Order: sequence, then structure tokens, then C-alpha cells
Amino acid sequence: MPTLHTHPRPRFSSTLLSASSHPPPNPDLPPSTLSDHEWDLRTGRAIDHLRTTLPQFFSTGLISHPRPVFNHASRLDALVEDSSESIYSPRIRLSYTPPTALPAPFPRTLHIEGLPLYFASSVFIRHTMNAIYTDLAVSLRSFQIHPSSKATSGTRERSVMIGFGITGRARVGGGQGEWVVTSTYSFHPSTALIHLHIVDSILPAPHDAVFDVLRAALGSLGGGPRPAGAAPGEGCLNLKGR
Repeated sequence: MPTLHTHPRPRFSSTLLSASSHPPPNPDLPPSTLSDHEWDLRTGRAIDHLRTTLPQFFSTGLISHPRPVFNHASRLDALVEDSSESIYSPRIRLSYTPPTALPAPFPRTLHIEGLPLYFASSVFIRHTMNAIYTDLAVSLRSFQIHPSSKATSGTRERSVMIGFGITGRARVGGGQGEWVVTSTYSFHPSTALIHLHIVDSILPAPHDAVFDVLRAALGSLGGGPRPAGAAPGEGCLNLKGR
């Protein structure tokens, strides 16, 4: 199987498909130790990584670590510090609001929280699509960085909106499938890691059954509600309606 950067089987503190539309605060995130220059470099590197790796998603899977960067000024060509650090926050939050509300018990906006479930969902999507379609291809259709430079207020704020076209041929019947997916990735102002991934649109929209299968697949990883008194990271996932 092609290289897929994942993590060992996790202990979950994540929430699947919760109803809230705003990410919870992360009080345990360390204060920023990055200079503005370093923050800009890291977000820029992550954006370039997304642009170059996401088109190969169905063959390589989700790759979280940029390729090593070599400092040719060094006699030993030492790796640039932190060049292998993941571009994703451990508390990344994925959200999607279908154009038509899903039936109960699904909430209006679907959420997946935490890096383990984020990777698990990507594995599910990749393997499911490869099982149904062949010749899957991803093409970059749009790429917009907001803002293009630091805000005048000095606030660290950066996101990138990426539009992809996806095509594939059905293994049964040979029919052609085509989708357009637009997503926005936002960077944390302290860590320069992607902490929010909003799927803005999927055209045509997935069928309700897709979410039922996804919920069942990720629910089997979570294993039920977190026991009372359990420490963060020892829980799993829940499904909440409004």
C-alpha cells in the first residue's frame, strides 16, 4: 500500500458529529513561542504541502508531514528545525453542513474532532471510494489564501480555500462519477498548525447513507461514551442531535 502517515491506534477524546457550530476553546494549547517570521514560514510550508499532496490523495492517502527540508548551507546538510512536524493540530476540527438537513439523529452541521478521527475519516473515504471507483483523479481547480499577508492589526490570521475536481469510473457498470469539493483550512494563531477544516461544499452532495456508514465506521473506533472521571484522551465519540 502507498505511504500513509497515520498514528498508532489512539485513545479518543474526540466528538463525532456534534451539533455546535463553533470549535471549543483549547486551554491546554501552549502560548506561542513562534516569531511572526517563523509563523509565516510554517503556514506557507503547510499551504504548499496541501497544494502538492492533496491531488494524490487517492493513491497516497493523507500525508501530514512535509518532506524533509535540507539546509544546503550546512556542511552536513542538516534538516531544518521542525521540518518534519505535522501540519495538523492534535485538536483539528472537521465540519460540514449538508445543503439539505439530514434526518434525526444527525445534527444540522457535522463535526469530527481530534487528529485520530480526522485520519480515520480520511482512510474511510479513500478506501471506500477506491472500492467503488477506479481511475480516481483529483485536479486542483481553485486556490485562494486569505489574507495573503499578515493582517494590518498584527493578528495572526491565515486560511486557504482549495477547490478540487474529483473524477472516477464505477467498477460496476463503468459509469463516470464527478464531484467538486471546496474546503477551507484555517491556521491556529499560536501554533501555525491547521486547527479547522471546513468542507464548504460537495457537489453533488453525498447521499444520507454515506453518513450512516461513516458514523458506524468511526463509532466502532470510539467504543462508546467516555467513562465518568476519565482523563482527556481516554474517551471516545458521541453523536448528538439538537
